[in-house]
Amino acid sequence: MRIGIFGRGRLGSALIEAARQAPDLELAWAVGQGEAPPAPVEVALAASTPEALPAHLDWALANDTDLVIGTTGWTIPNLETRVQDRIGLLVAPNFSLAVALMGRLARVLGRYADLDPDLDPYVLEHHHARKADAPGGTARALAGAVLAGCPRKRGWTLGTAESHQLSVAVLRAGAEPGRHTVGLDGPLETLTLTHTARSRQVFAAGALRAARWIRGRKGCFTFDDLAADLLDPLFRTGV
Repeated sequence: MRIGIFGRGRLGSALIEAARQAPDLELAWAVGQGEAPPAPVEVALAASTPEALPAHLDWALANDTDLVIGTTGWTIPNLETRVQDRIGLLVAPNFSLAVALMGRLARVLGRYADLDPDLDPYVLEHHHARKADAPGGTARALAGAVLAGCPRKRGWTLGTAESHQLSVAVLRAGAEPGRHTVGLDGPLETLTLTHTARSRQVFAAGALRAARWIRGRKGCFTFDDLAADLLDPLFRTGV
């Protein structure tokens, strides 16, 4: 399968390295900001800046090319209306299957917190100093999972939270690829779930998995759609 990569930054460089080592993939091009793709491909992966993403989507739609988006911190109005069944589009703030599992566990943790008003859930994230969006897409998704399970929390906020809010804390320092914690704090005990990415290669491997999965599908999907077949059976009782 021929693929192309938008972006040569941290994630883009990891994607280039992983794609070159994949025997079933042919890396046709990897372009930086302002560079045009030189040839058609079957799937393109966007790992550039939020500002560049609308142009990448325009190119994918104009060339009938499936697209995987790993960029965070962007907004494109009417995305599903624009895509419809023209191409396959997969959007993911995080390409780790373990993080997808953590999202499911975060929802369960939220349900558990809702059993006792003294249990206070929270989300922490730490990324390298140059990551622009804060909180990042993964932290937002984890917060959403906790909120889905805990109706008494009606939204999240950065820093000090009211009793009806989920507290989300963000750290931007050093070279950390990504660390996320979902926790419960109570008067008698605490519970924490933490995912630490040791290398961006885990995200690159997941993004290439997403590229293989989206090929031939039509419409808008998330990495959670891809992960469902693998992870949902883990939560079935009696299995």
